[in-house]
Amino acid sequence: MATFKKILIPYYGSQACNRAAEKAMELAKENKAELVGLKIVSFSFETIVPSDNLWDAIREDLQGKAKSALAALESMAKERGLEIKLEIREGDTESEVVALANEIGADLIVMSLGSRVKRMGGFFGKGQQRISVRTLVSEAPCPVMFVS
Repeated sequence: MATFKKILIPYYGSQACNRAAEKAMELAKENKAELVGLKIVSFSFETIVPSDNLWDAIREDLQGKAKSALAALESMAKERGLEIKLEIREGDTESEVVALANEIGADLIVMSLGSRVKRMGGFFGKGQQRISVRTLVSEAPCPVMFVS
């Protein structure tokens, strides 16, 4: 069995994400691995928001929601006696997951695989958080485990 030292958990707060986080935490405990939780804020303000003030308000709201989602992930980790580092990034979901995995030297990415995926190469997630399975798997610097 592989040994993991750093496990990245892209997290959005859904039931499926909770199942993926639980699996990642189980693996972290078995391997004494470091956990990193990631929430990505993604919004195309150039085409949608008419003013900087409105963008600032929307951005602040999205950041607050991201912090709340990661607080739930942090609570899950603490309940299991695990430490977790938390990251909030802005941008394209696939790029940010891959970039952070590279930066931290992740050995494994554990993500939810929602019911929206019908085949490899499909998309999962909703809205701005849609991710191409094929793109993520091909660009990730480490294995990606999908949990349904």
